[in-house]
Amino acid sequence: MAESLGKKAEKKIKEWLDRPEEGYCFDRIPDQMTGLYGSKNKCDFILFKSPTMYYIESKATEDDRFDFAEISEYQRESLLEKSKIAHVRGVLILLFATYQRAFAIDIREVEWLRTHGQKSLNIKKIAKWRIAYTEIQTIPNRRKDLLDYTGEIEVAEPLIHD
Repeated sequence: MAESLGKKAEKKIKEWLDRPEEGYCFDRIPDQMTGLYGSKNKCDFILFKSPTMYYIESKATEDDRFDFAEISEYQRESLLEKSKIAHVRGVLILLFATYQRAFAIDIREVEWLRTHGQKSLNIKKIAKWRIAYTEIQTIPNRRKDLLDYTGEIEVAEPLIHD
């Protein structure tokens, strides 16, 4: 069975952020088997890089558009709840594989868009995105869909929306 784009993207995030020698405390949360016995994952990864803890959900698409419905209600609510704690951030790392671009977006920005009727983000309309985001630094490569990330984790502070 071929490995999915999402699983490949998660491996790239692990390669990037699993750097204990640089002060990164990184853990992968093992996938649950289809919610067996009511178990669910809040996110894919937990990262502590002083002074901030990050709860990270990884998503990847080969399309121009990422639909917010791809984030479960449980994950969205869990990440939002964690974001209420000082020095804790709920983060979506979103890979647009075809465009070889990836972004770190605070979950509160996704929620703001969602509650204002927006259902997705389209990479072709990035100039019209009404949220704060950080493009993740990458190492150039010749692969068509996966990126090698580099640099520090950075997540833009949410905008103060009207």
